[in-house]
Amino acid sequence: MGRTGFSSTGRAAFFALLVSQMAATTGFLFVMPFMPLYVEQLGVGSARDAAAWAGVLNAATAVTMAATAPLWGRVADRFGPKSMLLRASIAGAIVVGLMGLVTGPWQLLWLRLLQGCLTGTVAAATLLASETAPAGRGGSRLGTLQTVIFLAAAVGPFVGGVFADLVGIRASFGVTAGLLALSSVLVLLFVGDVKPERSGPESEDAERTPIPWGRLVPVLVALFVVQTSITAVAPALPGFIATLVDQSSGIASLSGRVLGAGALAAALGALVGGRIASRVGSRAVITFALLLAGLAFLPQAAVGGVFELGALRVVASFFLGAIVPVANLAIKEAVPPERQGSAFGVAASATSVAFGVGPLGGGFLAAQFGFGAPFMVPAFLLFAAVCVMALAPRSRRRAVRVLKAAVSSVVR
Repeated sequence: MGRTGFSSTGRAAFFALLVSQMAATTGFLFVMPFMPLYVEQLGVGSARDAAAWAGVLNAATAVTMAATAPLWGRVADRFGPKSMLLRASIAGAIVVGLMGLVTGPWQLLWLRLLQGCLTGTVAAATLLASETAPAGRGGSRLGTLQTVIFLAAAVGPFVGGVFADLVGIRASFGVTAGLLALSSVLVLLFVGDVKPERSGPESEDAERTPIPWGRLVPVLVALFVVQTSITAVAPALPGFIATLVDQSSGIASLSGRVLGAGALAAALGALVGGRIASRVGSRAVITFALLLAGLAFLPQAAVGGVFELGALRVVASFFLGAIVPVANLAIKEAVPPERQGSAFGVAASATSVAFGVGPLGGGFLAAQFGFGAPFMVPAFLLFAAVCVMALAPRSRRRAVRVLKAAVSSVVR
């Protein structure tokens, strides 16, 4: 039981977790997509240089988060995921709030490095939802959580873009800090404080339980490619939209609408993907969603208007959104309870690397080859991930069984 009497696995506690992540994710996405514009305000001259700086800033957070996420995962295995979620929310409120006070890009860089070391609300919330889910409800809860996160990702950029145009980007960091503080209060008061369940005695032997890397690596590759594809376009999106319209003002609002529409589509995809996975299996959903997302990415660099770009982004985001909760479900199903914190920590590390590689690569491509390049490269990465999933040992065995069944039906 939590300190307020809420059951950690009950609906009320899970609802409080959902509301807390709605606030936290909305806060982060309230200002982060407009980092290139903020960098310009801090003295970086051109839009292309600002895109490159934004890529470096995102990479800084990703590098430190990737380095520390496995450590926080192991700590969660010992002390429970709630403490990790509180740590991430409180630290985020402080560090992000300070970002609104900086006077130069180097100060912002140091704070982004610190943010990566101390935050990671989505990873902590995913672990908490996974480990406190009642029997048979893990997939449903993970899918619902991811849907809420994507919905928050839709609200954040849209409202944040309007707010940035009306009041200024610097003030938006204060809003983010407030939302993260609200998230930490909700978790502290209403989310149950439960340590992970164990399949055996809590001992050093439990910590040495092997992680089935053969089953996890293809899923980790899929998560890495999905997050890279999502984040690679962020540094280039404002500049790319500016080339598609005649106006010089309101670019932040347009960017927020495109990002928000994509996030709504991803939320729907997460809901649909989770339901389909229960029928056909997680690997099949991941493989086909990767393929269809890649096909939707290909023509984005050649669009002639914002509407076309937004429509293609919606389609691609739907399939990308379907992958994330299904991949988390695959991790939960593959790993014993006493090692799930470590496994989700490694997944968070892979995702964090993607959050660095994506913006860094997108910013570099935009600076060197134009704003359309970051929209084309993810397509090829998604196709490569399809090949990895198809060549995974379990996928090969299933293909052999299907082939044998087909041959036997023919020769009868």
